[in-house]
Amino acid sequence: MTLSNAASGLAGALADSVAGPVLLPDDSGFTEELASFQLGLRHQPDLVVGARRVADVRTVLQLAGEHGVPVTVHNTGHGMRFSADEGVVLTLRRLNGVLIDPATRTARVGGGATWNDVMAAAAPHGLVPPSGSLGCVGAVGYTLGGGISLLARSDGWASDLVRSFTVVTEDGEEREVGPDDAEWFAQLRGSGPVRGEVVTEMTIGLLPEGRLQGGGLTFDIGATGAEGDPAVLHAFREWTAELPDELTSTLRVMSFPDLDYLPPMLRGRRIARVAVALRGTEEDAERLVAPLRKVAQPIEDTLAPMPFAEYPRVHAEPDNPGPFIGENLLVDALDVTALENLARLTGPTMVIVNIRHLGGALARPAAVPDTVQGRDAQYLVAAVAPVDPLVSVTHPGAAYDQANPGWALEPFGTAKVGVSPGFSVGPRGRS
Repeated sequence: MTLSNAASGLAGALADSVAGPVLLPDDSGFTEELASFQLGLRHQPDLVVGARRVADVRTVLQLAGEHGVPVTVHNTGHGMRFSADEGVVLTLRRLNGVLIDPATRTARVGGGATWNDVMAAAAPHGLVPPSGSLGCVGAVGYTLGGGISLLARSDGWASDLVRSFTVVTEDGEEREVGPDDAEWFAQLRGSGPVRGEVVTEMTIGLLPEGRLQGGGLTFDIGATGAEGDPAVLHAFREWTAELPDELTSTLRVMSFPDLDYLPPMLRGRRIARVAVALRGTEEDAERLVAPLRKVAQPIEDTLAPMPFAEYPRVHAEPDNPGPFIGENLLVDALDVTALENLARLTGPTMVIVNIRHLGGALARPAAVPDTVQGRDAQYLVAAVAPVDPLVSVTHPGAAYDQANPGWALEPFGTAKVGVSPGFSVGPRGRS
């Protein structure tokens, strides 16, 4: 790669001004510094800077502005949508400090911290963060999109718990943004920062650990390639209509190829799994899930009391990096015909469909104005498809056309009320 004069000048200025590494494409560690959870995209900038302190962020933004070089911010890359093909990529993974204030039940969370970092710091105080289904997700980025937590129907949006953000603006100024900056604070909580702004820290409320009943009920609904039995899917729709706010659930439907490396119960089978998280007793959990168990016999049933530290077992999602595309719809109802179609889902690409039950505390009006999408929805339907990284890292548009899982969402579109930006991930094609 040939550096532009502007980028070359910026690299020299930054090398003398920041504490973190300043790396050019031929430098050792350049590729590793750009490592991402999303393997379907790859940054290919003129240089990358790893911030060790907030002062590094201020310096990068200020000097990049003076040299006319664009800046792209990179945390964990879990929800990465676009790759940077020029300019400077600013990585924040070293800004991963977490400071717990047990008296106010808040956490001061660095821009590069994951929910695993926050959970580890909060647990000794009997507190837990409003994290989602995976602990390796960046805490700040997740919250900027609203944040649907493990117990979202009882706890509400993660962004509802934010007290303030620390933001560095394009000219290098550091600002504390809270409810007094109503419009800015609303923008950050739901839509995120505008170009040129970097969120380096947030202060967010924590929740009492309490008792967690969690796990999943897995059902075999038919052979891959054949029409599946939609009974469990219909039961999920009817079941969620009557649930108390204390229980949050997600239905996942996926088809597995007939390959030897898969467990025998999954080979060549179409599977429906209902993830369950409940604030309550074991007796409450047994009573509330009984209607699902009556519909069909689960081939696996892991619902049981669990410590919050093990919460990723509820959704049992892979925590290893991979190449993928995700699209979603927010809907106010689950169409019966759409569920019938989902039971026999066969399309041009492999797709996993997740239906998250919303409502409850998620439907409450925000105490402080925000820009979160989904308070008026009853479900979030998200489709994820693997993408060929050899295509996507060089031709995102072609990869998007090949693997776009949007076709799996079309039957649910009649009840659409919006889209959640936090669940649209991966190569964005021509958008």
